[in-house]
Amino acid sequence: MLKSKNFLQGVLSPVLLILLLLVFWELSTQWFSIPKFILPSPIEITQNLGERFGIYLPHILDTLIPILVGFFIGSLIGVALAVLLDVSQVLRNTLYPIILALQTTPKIAIAPLLIVWFGIGLTPKVIIVALLALFPVLINVVAGLESADRGLVTLGRSVNASQGQIYRTVKIPSSIPYLFAGLKLAMTNSVIGAIVGEWMASDRGLGYLLVYYNATLDTTALFAVLIILVVLAGLLFATIGIAERLLSWDARQRRQLSSTTSGSTRAAGSGV
Repeated sequence: MLKSKNFLQGVLSPVLLILLLLVFWELSTQWFSIPKFILPSPIEITQNLGERFGIYLPHILDTLIPILVGFFIGSLIGVALAVLLDVSQVLRNTLYPIILALQTTPKIAIAPLLIVWFGIGLTPKVIIVALLALFPVLINVVAGLESADRGLVTLGRSVNASQGQIYRTVKIPSSIPYLFAGLKLAMTNSVIGAIVGEWMASDRGLGYLLVYYNATLDTTALFAVLIILVVLAGLLFATIGIAERLLSWDARQRRQLSSTTSGSTRAAGSGV
């Protein structure tokens, strides 16, 4: 019963709200005779998506590539830097204040410089996306590593556990929730970075289509591209959420198996 209620609240309620908004939107465009170039109806946008999806598909792929590549590079560098800062107090004291200062700097502002240095193409978009993905992951993983139980870390060191063993058994597990929080922010930033990169200078991609259809006053196509972007961003965000739940489930299964094994061993040792 509780699961059904949660399903209704978590899935059906938002879907019903969206459907009501779409009906209101459709009826409003008809009742008030709103011109299509100002606000097209949902039916017209849907027709546009169906008729032009073959045109949109290559641009979707052109936008998806820098998002995924930049997200992967930025996240990987962010995790590596976080571990280095946690291992070395000297590096942390030296670099972390600089990193926090750079976090407040608008990375989009360097996009024109990247275009001057690397030209129009994939490289500047990947760099912009990587920079936007790096900082959320870095700062969240640093916080996650700091949140590790100090007692367990001290216990590990007292039994001569290696640094790698301490990270594998204590620090990394404690940082996983923080990592996924950072990855979700990083993915949101990655989509924004790719679109802004295509706005600056590109002849392909969804960002380019937004600029093109805005210039030609094709508002129906503009809305169609926006919907594609929303769906794409939602799918990417949901993928990270699914990975987080799978990893959490696997960790719970391992803990349960470990507890069961330990209990069986103790029972056998006591002769029960």
